[in-house]
Formats: sequence, C-alpha cells, structure tokens
Amino acid sequence: MAEPPNTATVLLRIAGLPCTAWTSAADPALFARAARHALAGEQRAARARALAEHLGVSVVPHPGLTTADRRAVLALRRRLHAGHAPGTADLTLLDRLHGRALPAELADDARTLAREAEAAHAEQAALERAVAAGHQRIAALGPDLARTHPVLRDVLDTTAPGLLTDIERRLAAGETWTDKGLRKRVAHLWRVLARAAAKTTPRGWTGQLATTPLRTDAPGTHLVPPGATLGALAATATENVHLVRSRPPGPPDLRTADATTLLAPAPLHFTEPPASVRAYVVDPREPGRLRHVVLRRTPLLDTVLALLAHGPLPLGHLEHTLLGTAGGPTTPGPSVLRGFLQHLHTMGVLQVCTAPRSRHSAWMPAREATAHGTLPTPLTPADGAPDGWFLDSYRTLAAPVPAAAAERVRRGLRVAARIAALRDADTGAAPHPAPELAGITARPRPVSELLADLLPTTGATPRPRTATVHRYEGWPAPTDPRSGYARLLAHLATHAGPGTADVDDALLDSLGAPPAAHDLPPWPLDCLLRPLPGPATGPVAVLETASPAGVLDARFADGLRAPRTHGGHANADAHRAFLATVERRTGARFVEVLVPPLGERAANAVRRPVTTGWWTGDPDPTPYYGPDTRGARYLPLDRITLRRQGRHIIAEADGRRLLPVHHATRTPAPPYDLLLRMLLAAGHPAAATLLRLDALDGALTGHRRLPRLTAGGQLVLAPATWRLDHTRLWRPGDDTPHKVRALALLRHRHGLPRHVFLRTSAGGKPVAADLDALPAVYVVDRLRAGRPDGDLLAEEMLPAPADLPLRDPLHGGAPVAAQVLLRLPYRTDAAATERLATAAAGALPRGAPHDVPDGPPASGGRHLGAAIAHP
Repeated sequence: MAEPPNTATVLLRIAGLPCTAWTSAADPALFARAARHALAGEQRAARARALAEHLGVSVVPHPGLTTADRRAVLALRRRLHAGHAPGTADLTLLDRLHGRALPAELADDARTLAREAEAAHAEQAALERAVAAGHQRIAALGPDLARTHPVLRDVLDTTAPGLLTDIERRLAAGETWTDKGLRKRVAHLWRVLARAAAKTTPRGWTGQLATTPLRTDAPGTHLVPPGATLGALAATATENVHLVRSRPPGPPDLRTADATTLLAPAPLHFTEPPASVRAYVVDPREPGRLRHVVLRRTPLLDTVLALLAHGPLPLGHLEHTLLGTAGGPTTPGPSVLRGFLQHLHTMGVLQVCTAPRSRHSAWMPAREATAHGTLPTPLTPADGAPDGWFLDSYRTLAAPVPAAAAERVRRGLRVAARIAALRDADTGAAPHPAPELAGITARPRPVSELLADLLPTTGATPRPRTATVHRYEGWPAPTDPRSGYARLLAHLATHAGPGTADVDDALLDSLGAPPAAHDLPPWPLDCLLRPLPGPATGPVAVLETASPAGVLDARFADGLRAPRTHGGHANADAHRAFLATVERRTGARFVEVLVPPLGERAANAVRRPVTTGWWTGDPDPTPYYGPDTRGARYLPLDRITLRRQGRHIIAEADGRRLLPVHHATRTPAPPYDLLLRMLLAAGHPAAATLLRLDALDGALTGHRRLPRLTAGGQLVLAPATWRLDHTRLWRPGDDTPHKVRALALLRHRHGLPRHVFLRTSAGGKPVAADLDALPAVYVVDRLRAGRPDGDLLAEEMLPAPADLPLRDPLHGGAPVAAQVLLRLPYRTDAAATERLATAAAGALPRGAPHDVPDGPPASGGRHLGAAIAHP
C-alpha cells in the first residue's frame, strides 16, 4: 500500500517476547492463599487484643484470684496484646479459672483462637511447601522458555552467555531455589525475560521496529487496531566503530598505510600561543579513557593541523601537499613525514576515519522462524565476531494508522502542553544559568577558547563517565500557592483515590492557562505513546514523552532506508525539508553537533541521518552518517563564536547566525557534555521541547493513591499510582514465604492491579512486576537494596497484558507490548511544512543576519562520501 506523500511515517517499537511468557511465572492461587492467611492472622491478632482487654477488665481485678494466678493471667494478657493466641498452658490456666473468675464466653473465645492458631500454623507450613515448589517450578520454567523462544535465547546468548548451561548443571546436581547461586541465576533470567516482554526500547531482537503509514483514508480511531498482526522479520547489523578503532589490529600504521586512508584531527585540540598545542584525545592504549596531551608547536605540526582544519583528507593528498609546499633544508623526507604522522596518530592527535560496515538480512516469514526456531542474521563468518556489531531488528505491519487517531493525539497533546505551560509559569521552568555559560559575554569568543578555559591544563584527565543528567522527577511542588498551577494541584488532590481525573480546556481556562492557540511549540515533535485498545470514547494512548523530532528514531533511519528492509523513512526527509525551510526564512544555518563515542555501548547511539548542510564537533563524520554525507560540510569549532545578546546566547560563524542541533539520545561523556551544552544554548528554543506529565506523586506526596490523569479524554498523561509504605513490606532477613505473605497482603490492602511498574522515586527507572508471581519478590528486594527505608511507587501497567492490541505470529499469535512513535504535525506536504517553518522563524530570537562565506567541502573540495573506503 503506497504511502500518501502528505502524511508521516509511524514507527512502532515492539517487545521481543509476548507478555504471556513473562506472566507464566504467576501463581494467583498461591498469592490469594497467602493473602487469606495474612488477613486471617491480622483478624486473629485483633481478636486476641480484644480478649486481652476483656481479661484486664473482668479477670485480673477479680478478688478470687490467687497471686500466682493473677501473675499468670497478666502474662497471658501481655501475649494476647502482642497478637499471640493462647497456648496449651494458657488453656489449662483458663480451665482452672472457668466458673470462678473467668466468664464462659471468654473461655470459648480463647479456645477458638487457640484452634485457629493451630490451623494457621499448619497452613503456614503448607504455604512454605507451596512456595518452595513454586520456586522449583519457575527455576525449571525459565530455561524451558529460553528453549521455546528464540528471541529470549538470543538475548541470553548476547547478555549472559553460559547462563542457561550453568542453571541446567545446577538443577541436575540437585540444587534448589533456596541455594544462593541458583536463586541469583534464575532471578537474572526472569529479569531479562520481564524486560524483553514489558519494555520496547529497541535493542537487538529484544525490541523490534516496524513502520506503517499514517493514512487519511484509514478507518477507525485506534493507533493500533486491536488484533493487528505483525509479519515477516529482518535485521540490520552495523559495525561497532569504537571496537573497530580500538581492537587489534585496529587502525592501520600510517607508515605503511594506503594513500586513500582518510585522516582527521582530534575533535578537541587547541592551539595555545606561543608554543604549544593542547588536545583531549582518546587514549589508543585504553580506548575508554580521554588523555590530556600537550605538544610543542613546530612549523610542520602547524601545517598539518591547518591542512586538516576543514575536515578529513586522504593520507596521500596530505603527504603530497606537505612534501610539495615545504622547502629548505628542514623539509622532511617521505619516510620521516610518515613517521611523524604515525607519531601524531599514536598520540591520538590524528585519527583514521573508518566507516562502519552495514549488513542487511533478507525478510523471513514469521512462520518460518517459528518452524525452525531461528532468527534472520545479516552476518557471515567473514564479518567477524557478532559482538563487534550492533543489531537492529525489523518487522512488517500491514495496519496503517488512521489520521483520526493522530488527530486525537494532537488534541490531547494540546491540553498537555497547556498543563505544562501552567506548571512552568509557576515553577520557573527556565533553567538557571549553567556554570559553563558564565564566560559568554557580549563579545564574541570562539567556542574552542571558551571550552579550553573550562578544561584542566595539567594533571590526568578523568576517565569518561556518563555526565550528570538532570532526570525528570515528576510534577514539582508549586512555588506560589495562589498560582493556577497550585489550584490545578488542589483540584487533582480532591480526586485522589480510585477513578480518573480529567483535565480539559474548560478547566484550564478557569485556571488562567495560556490560550489554546499558543499551546504547541513551533517545532515538529515525536510523541512516544503506548496505544490503548479501549472504546472510541476513551483515551487513545498513554503519553510517555513528546520530544524534538528526529532524535528517538535517528539511529534507525539508515536501516529503515535500506532497500531490503523497509525501503524508506519519510520522517527523516520531512525533517530535513523543515530545517531547510527555516534556514531560507531566517538566513540562519543549522549545524549538527557530532560528539564522538567514548565507549563500546555509546557507539550505536550516535548514528543519525544527514539533516543539516553543516556539521561541527568531530571532524570524522563516518561513525555518525556512514559513508554517505549527502554533501554535508565540516565547520571547525574555531570558526564558531558565542556571544550573549540579552537573555539569549547567539552562535555565529563568519557573521552568520548558527543554530546548533544534536540528533542523538545519549548524554555525552565529559568534556563533550560541556561542549554540547554550550552549543545547544544557542539553538532554537523550541528545539529543546520535552513534554512529560507522568509521576503526579512528585507534587502530591501526601496521598497514598493518585488517580489516572487524562487530557481532554484523549490521552492518559499519568497512570494511577500507589505509594507503598516500606514498613508494610519486610525486613531483609525475612524468609521467602514471609515476603510472599507481605506482598500478597499489601496488594489486597491497596487494591493494586496485578501488573505494575515499580520504582523507588517519581523519576526512577520503572521495573515491571507481576504481583502474583514469585519473581516479584526479588524485584522488590532489588529495588529496596538501594533505598531500604524508602517507599515504593507502584504504577498501573497500561495497557495491561490482557489488553495489548498487537499480535505476533512469531509467538503463536500472542499479544506483545508496543510503543508508537508519532510525528506531529502529521501532515508533511509543502504547505504544512511552510506554515510550521514560518512559526519557527517567528519564535527565533533575533540575531546577526549576515552570511557565512561558503567554505570548502569537507574533504578538499570533493564529496566526502566518495573518499571513504569500507574496510
């Protein structure tokens, strides 16, 4: 079915395993039995305390009691107050007092409590046996599921090789769940299984991708029609460029390398008058670490860096230029020059540009994968070890998204944006000036100079780590009790408890929210949604985030464009057209910031399509763009200046306004985090939009249960949430039956749904839990290990496993979890693009209108892609 040219492509992120595999660990009868036992114990303890009160009133003061009997009754009374039932000796005492100081009804109550306590003790022993049997069952079930589901087997082979073999060996040797080694391994297996079934983040076969068109003529109002079925499978493998650079034999020796070898300088190097060059480079001997290098300036070093200032050059071209332009008795010979370049490369000051290879598999029908228990692989033995490649998996889906469903998302998002604006007006969402921006004044300064001022000049450079991220922490507390935001929270507090709280335009109007005409930012947004299968009158999806377009799907654009997978991804082309239109209307130029991967896992997240005509940062674009840069040109950091204009940061190069953008999800490691924050401070303000409105408990902390929050009846913004008192759980040393009993009782007491996401804080990482399954006990233990005295937050899983709309024949037609990535505006024709670009141009703070002279292409006047050789 051909995609209409004026609508977006919808991307689906699909869980690799069905939820039925994860929920197969459940034993609802066991947990119901444990809840009944716990409730009966609580009721028995309450009756024991009541009996103690009666003994204190009727028996203890009785004049006919001897001193010894009174002491015995008081001791019994203390035990009853503690919730314990009478024992055999207590019943003997009461029999002796019966008819003399003890009323008959109290004696009967005591005997009943004793009989019930004895039965409860027997039931406790039976529960302990049932829990042990349940542990043995799931210990054997995990490996069975791995043998049944090729996706789970592939995931375990990748993330925990040898785990299944070790589990089977321990079971065969007679180990039980109570043995620590087996318990830890089986718990890890179930964590992997839960993640593959409940989370859809693309990662190998664990999270798969499918595209489908958004059509104006498609019927219905569901993002994913209930019962929609996935089709064939395919995969794309991309070489891990970080490993290519760091593993032996690694980059070639420049003394013997081919003349076509492309060279580029290290991204962060600074020429410091009068006599040194300072660089922050990846240590070739320890590729996960940055090294601070200071070199003495020489005429030859200055010439090499000057020649490479505009981007990569082939080794032969660099060699020919250096030997042809140098003169006099100090001119080096070819071998000396090659040795000098190799020395710079060993020091990390020069880097070899290496385009990562890509491989694509053919499409495999789902029934074939099921029949043979295999998954399509694009790799051959000649490609090397699979762990040196990133794999993205794809599916087909013949279920277009109706424009009516996208329109419902748009209406709900408008309400959500108004809520966010109301919140920001009270809490001051504009961030405080970052320390790295303090050196920016009204005088333009090169960004390299500003960065050099922030970096150490002596001593060892710290090992790169993930930079500090200001994570989302839920709804903030209001700062002004009279603000519209504070009144909104007061309104929502009145709905705390069961049910749904809906916020619509009428309510927001009454609270003084910005008008609906100014709700959405003038920038394309990617909405990450969990589709719901409910009736047409209910919400169409759960909104997770709305973020700037082209970031979440960036690393899949090339794989989706490959002819043997989907053959195209219209969203990347539409985003490129939007940016180009804004450039024409403003005279500014968008510049992509390329930040090098400094670790094995980071190398995948930097990939993206070419959406801008210029890039800066890393001069080597091959890890990011691949071999085809589509004519993009390199803009050295030294040509970019930053200055302050009122409240705004303005970036320029040779007089033209620049708008830095960064289409990647990973937060870069230091010191690139500083560089990125400085440059993006000069970007378009709408390009920093991030809309997220879950975790209502961040502001309403005093409530034990918060309702489901919806936006105009169109979107769920925050699922219902429960705050679980940690004192109601268990102590670390308690045995598993006690933990099962406490968890079952907690669910019963709070009315929790069976399937939830647990977290330790409003902005914490959610972990899926089936509260009728034994692995949930380990999930809670693991979460509490970091915060033993903190409460847990339980969020309803929407949609629940039984309500998932998408079916997968790879798993016998079982339902699978899915997220929808919907681009808004969903119309991408020229008129719609022009309207949005006009609004974006109008929202841009005014800066210098001057132009930047066209610099040379990135590789000495040639299209860069033509000069890249695949290894």
